[in-house]
Amino acid sequence: MLMLSKAFFIESYRNLIQFPRTIIFLFFLFPIFSYARKENNNSISFSESKIETEKLDKENPLNVVKYRSNIQEHNVEKGKSYLNGNALIEYLDTKIEADSIEFNWKKGYIHATGKKNHPIYIQKGDRKYSIYRLFHLDLGEKKWNAKEIYIQEKDHVIIANSIKEEKNYSLMEKVIYTADPLFIEKKEIYPDFYLKTNYLKYFHKKKSIFTGPVFFYLYRVPIPLVFPFLYIPDSISSYGIPFPRFGIKNKKISIENIGIFFPISNYFNCRINGSIYGIDKWKLKTEIEYKLKYGDNGFLFFDYQSISKKDFDYQLKWKHNQDIKSNSEIKFNADMNYHNQFTKKTNSSINKEVNISNISLIKKFQESFLKIETYMIQNLQKGETDLKVPKINLSIRKKPFFLNKNPFLRQFVMDYKVSASNSIYQNKIEKRTDIQTEINNTINLSTYYILPVHYYPYLNLKISPKIHYKGSSTWYFFSCKSLFQAINISMDVLFPSIERIFVMNKRYLLLRYKMEPMLSFNFGSFFPIFIHQEEEEKNSIKKRIHLTLDNNFELKIKNNREYEKIKILESFQMKSSYVFEEEFLKLENFYFAGYTDFTKYLGIKYEGRIDFYEKENCKSIFLDKKKFKFDFSLRYHLIKNQMNFLYEKEGINSYECFLFDKDNYAKYPIPLDLRIDFHSNYENKNNNNKPYSLNNNFLSINGSIGLTKYWKIEIHTDYDLFKKRITFANIIFYRDLRSFKMNFNWSPMGKTPFWSFFIGIKDPNLSNIIQYKETN
Repeated sequence: MLMLSKAFFIESYRNLIQFPRTIIFLFFLFPIFSYARKENNNSISFSESKIETEKLDKENPLNVVKYRSNIQEHNVEKGKSYLNGNALIEYLDTKIEADSIEFNWKKGYIHATGKKNHPIYIQKGDRKYSIYRLFHLDLGEKKWNAKEIYIQEKDHVIIANSIKEEKNYSLMEKVIYTADPLFIEKKEIYPDFYLKTNYLKYFHKKKSIFTGPVFFYLYRVPIPLVFPFLYIPDSISSYGIPFPRFGIKNKKISIENIGIFFPISNYFNCRINGSIYGIDKWKLKTEIEYKLKYGDNGFLFFDYQSISKKDFDYQLKWKHNQDIKSNSEIKFNADMNYHNQFTKKTNSSINKEVNISNISLIKKFQESFLKIETYMIQNLQKGETDLKVPKINLSIRKKPFFLNKNPFLRQFVMDYKVSASNSIYQNKIEKRTDIQTEINNTINLSTYYILPVHYYPYLNLKISPKIHYKGSSTWYFFSCKSLFQAINISMDVLFPSIERIFVMNKRYLLLRYKMEPMLSFNFGSFFPIFIHQEEEEKNSIKKRIHLTLDNNFELKIKNNREYEKIKILESFQMKSSYVFEEEFLKLENFYFAGYTDFTKYLGIKYEGRIDFYEKENCKSIFLDKKKFKFDFSLRYHLIKNQMNFLYEKEGINSYECFLFDKDNYAKYPIPLDLRIDFHSNYENKNNNNKPYSLNNNFLSINGSIGLTKYWKIEIHTDYDLFKKRITFANIIFYRDLRSFKMNFNWSPMGKTPFWSFFIGIKDPNLSNIIQYKETN
């Protein structure tokens, strides 16, 4: 049986079906032989007087070849060396191993032969090739030919009856490609699925591939799937026909990816694809991809689909990117997305989307940058469109040089930002249009300094003061809506970590506690010059204190002179905020979160928040103390991979290992993976001045079991402890079919019950060609 170079056929079919942008030169033997000078004590050196240098590469003449064999014979007059018995020739990163090698170092010929059950091995870098008959190489003309070549890579094999390379092309005959794992591992004599062609030619200058008819075989029986020929051009201007995908949904046959792609020029490529879903529904996609000079690239995309006889929609996209590595000081990017469906009240899933379109131009300066952009937001469900034309942002970041000598202000940084925009808001359902102009100014001043703690010079106290100013103006049709200024002053004090170890039971038991505190002071003022709301107050001042504590607590037990750690609180964080109101300090909220992994398979996670105080309509309101939110989850992961059996003998059947006890009962390991999660959520709050509570408690079970080496079952289910019923269930069956894979996915319970069946080839280079999928 003859088979093709596996790397070549894989890439050939990848380009036929998936049409990649680049083609890997699968005739990797072409660049195998390159030349360089290298000295070695165990090498034979030839001077240029003994070699016809015109036969060799002028730029990299071959001067040194390392060799080894059991028997050696050298004929100086003929300029030949004969190596017999475990012969080896090595130069650069290329090795040739054979039973016998004849090296004509005058004419630059290498002729190698193998023997039965001992092929010729060629290694070029990380790739290895096996040749079962003969190998001949002309180093000067860069021509070579081989008989019965076998090329194996990680996930596929290619075998060819012969390969011959000339100056302008390379030719392979009787080529077979397969990705059968059992055949690759030499557990089977014949592959279960393979591709076969009689002729394959590669053109060196055009970098294109042309083959004869390509046939598909299943267990050595041809199947009705034939390509009359296969042509793969170069990667710059590629064109072809993709292979369609077939499927069945709701007892309707669907065909996807019907189309063609072709080049428009060296910079543009066009792709047209169509899909048919039953009688009434179809889709047509057109995409033009471009790649210009200086790294600019992008695409134009138009999607038109017929949902029913009376309903249709279309979508238009344009995306342009500029190379990040470009040295240009001006960056231009665009991402346009338009849907016609946002005006229609249909049940289409498209109406649930939000489309965002953006065009931006950025100019960089030494310490600042200017950004001018226009963007549009479409809410398809509400029929809203928000357009900003234009939006201008100027940002300046400055570090004054005259403050470098001051230790307290050495890290001082000033940020200034100004933004201006015109907004057009349109609601076609309500038939309303608003026009708005807005200007914002923002100034940020920040620094930090470190102070050593008294008596503890290795402990430092970090203080970070910050000042934030914002001024905003908003107009509607040249009438002022709001004009205000806001100032926020804060200071963060990060204390050094506090760690204590408590010794118990004569050092056999230790308790280790570590805490990292941080204290923040915040003063915020809001000065509205004019607000278009009568109920708003003219001044609003907020004074707050925030306290953050990060805690770690673990237990150490001494065992054989070493301590084993048991984590009690691996990461437990507490945050609390206090607000000054009417000269009193009141607790505003309390937040805590943490997790602990007791073992590799057991852990908990929790989070809670209590809000005691908030402001609504600029009036102080104390809420019910029961207003809080709490989440808790418990994870328990039980894994059983291999079961240990006491057995008397073992045997293999269908590539599976069975263990037999003394009564000849077969036993085999069953891989098991089981995970149990418990989730609890409780929330109590006021909703529109009405008490509202939410309580969820459910148990989640996820597991998988390998009944045999080729059968696997996965289970996912959720059980509501309050409702006492299963809210979600999902079962997946997997089957390994050598070169193919099969799965059945069934979800009988949940929001959307469904089932699906899939069978397809595992080889990623052929997965889009041969597959079958059906869903309800």
